[in-house]
This record gives sequence, structure tokens and C-alpha cells, in this order.
Amino acid sequence: MKHIIIAGCSRAGKTTLSNLLISKGYIHYQMDLIKRAICKSFSLYENENWKSVSPKMADFISQIINDPLVETDTYKHCCIDTCHLYPKDISRERLNNTIVLFLGYPNIDKKNKLLEIRKHDKKGVWTFNKSDKELLNNIELAIRYSKEAKKQCESLGIPFFDTSFDFNKTIKDPYGYIESELYKGDDKNDELERRKKFGKENRFSI
Repeated sequence: MKHIIIAGCSRAGKTTLSNLLISKGYIHYQMDLIKRAICKSFSLYENENWKSVSPKMADFISQIINDPLVETDTYKHCCIDTCHLYPKDISRERLNNTIVLFLGYPNIDKKNKLLEIRKHDKKGVWTFNKSDKELLNNIELAIRYSKEAKKQCESLGIPFFDTSFDFNKTIKDPYGYIESELYKGDDKNDELERRKKFGKENRFSI
């Protein structure tokens, strides 16, 4: 079994996808919650921009995956979802037996994304108590991040899945990719070629 890193902006489908994998025996690490808890507990500055946080997050995730404890029966299946990460930074890490993919919505209008969030988010979700103005600003940053992450993924051969439209339908595409990676052979050349193909040829219109 392989570890899985699902990265991308907020409300792109990372947790939804992670929840589908819990039934396969994966332990879900939601890095946004862990990061906020660490910042509050140790009085650290939480609101750094993503590009400055990304290298630290990549190293943090690498430490989790490569920790000897993760190879034990209790901890061996890690599914990590995070938004504070860029493809170029995670690609520099030496990760053992790990599937990496990114989700984002580079092609949606920010007002349409706001309508989608308001339609589906419920009380208890972080967006619920945010004003439209605050959310539109967050969405604009997320779209900008998505475009940059997609560009980097294409350059590095890392799979990027566009969840801009028809979310319920397109979330099946990254799940199918993960499933195919979990059950494929261990031929390294085949794996590199497959990652290259998914990174450059997957253009899901959601």
C-alpha cells in the first residue's frame, strides 16, 4: 500500500477525496487543522503567505511519511491533505512509496464559486460565518494558486485535477487515478511515464 498526498486550495475536494480513502484503511492527516493547532498552541504566526509556508509544509509532510513509525502496522497507510503546498516544493522531497496529486479550480469564476460554496457548506464549516466579501477574496487567491499549481504540475509531471465544475462527477477522476496507482506494478519506469502522462494530459472539465 502507498501513502497518499492530496494537495490543493480550500474547497477543491481534498477532504471529500480523503474521506473516500478512509474506508480503505488510511489514516487521514488534515494538515490545515494540524497547522492551526500548532500555531495557536505555540504562539506562532499563522498567516504567512502560501509560498513561504510551502517549503516548510513539504518538509513537515516528508518527516511524517518517512518516520520509521509509519512503517509499522498501526501507522503505515497515510492520507495527507493540505492546502499550504506547491508542487515544486513537494517534488524536492524524497518520499517513500507515495502518490502525490493536486486539486484546484483554475477555470471557475469567483462569483460562481461563491454560489457553490453557499449552496453546499453548512454550519460548522469554516466558510459558514465568513462574509461574501471575505470569501470572494479567499476564492480569488485560491484561483490564482490553482493556476500556478496546475502550471507547476504540468512542468513536473505531477497529476493535477480541475474541480472547477460538476464537482460530484469530477472528484471520481482523482479517486480513479489513486486506485489505479495503488494496484499497478512496481516498475519504476512505468510509474514515471504514467505520472508524466497524467500531469500533462489530464484536462478534466468539471
